[in-house]
Amino acid sequence: MLFAILASIVGALTTLQSRFNGQLSTDIHNGVAAAIISFISGWVILIGFCGFYKPDRDGLKIIWSSLRNRRLKWWEILGGMGGGFFVALQSTLVPTLGVAIFTICIVGGQTTLSIIVDLMGLSPSGKHRLTPIRAFTTVIILISVTIAVYPDLKNSTFKFLPILLTLLVGGVVAFQQALNGRVNVVSQRPLATTFVNFLMGTLVLIVALAINLSRGGHIGALPHNPWVYMGGPLGLVFIAMSAITVKHLGILNFVLFSVTGQLIGGLAIDWIAPASHTRITSYLVTGTAMTLVAVVSSRFLTSRQSKSDTQSLTSN
Repeated sequence: MLFAILASIVGALTTLQSRFNGQLSTDIHNGVAAAIISFISGWVILIGFCGFYKPDRDGLKIIWSSLRNRRLKWWEILGGMGGGFFVALQSTLVPTLGVAIFTICIVGGQTTLSIIVDLMGLSPSGKHRLTPIRAFTTVIILISVTIAVYPDLKNSTFKFLPILLTLLVGGVVAFQQALNGRVNVVSQRPLATTFVNFLMGTLVLIVALAINLSRGGHIGALPHNPWVYMGGPLGLVFIAMSAITVKHLGILNFVLFSVTGQLIGGLAIDWIAPASHTRITSYLVTGTAMTLVAVVSSRFLTSRQSKSDTQSLTSN
């Protein structure tokens, strides 16, 4: 139960980060630069912990030695690149889509690709078979995403690219969480795992910003509102919490629980502090409710199925 609660909190923090980074992107007129600033604000805290706290410093040494002796493969530390991709799109697309639609599209991609991640056995908990319940949940969630964005689909100015990119980055997040979980099994220190994650993400963002500026992009004046710089610290917290919880829940179960926090958080943020050009519609509320019901029902039915299978094995 504890890990389910932690996964839900991770989801809620993700939506809050989306709002902060989206606002920073609007203020400085550059989503990639906003993403780098978000990472840097997290780096300040990470360097303090990993530089001065011996257990986290030892965790980084273990990761390095594990890479050298191939206990940890090089591709297992690339999860942070997906994090950089996520934060860059988050900063760019949230001002356009709003937190709620961005979140529900992330959920669609995340839930779909998490099935592939579990079938491949990428998470520390190993392979998880595809059950009818999981397949049905994924279909319902994708239908819910379509309902949520339906008013925009009827709009002649609507562009599919932002929605498709958000669905894609949701899938990337599923792989990121699985790989971070593998690194954390080796390091045994969530902040050391997060340090590697931020390093990989920063490399991706630096390249992306260089390309952006070379193509005529610019960076506006930095805002004085301190809240818009909280995206990095929030990212640090939920990445570390993800690394802890994913090895206990498996990537799909982790996603299902975190989705609950994401959906409720996204809708609440768009209601309390909406981004410009965003609004809450009955379609969005319906799509969110359907997704939430599908997630909760899936977990309940899966739990009952597991108990039934256990009882059957015991009786035999």
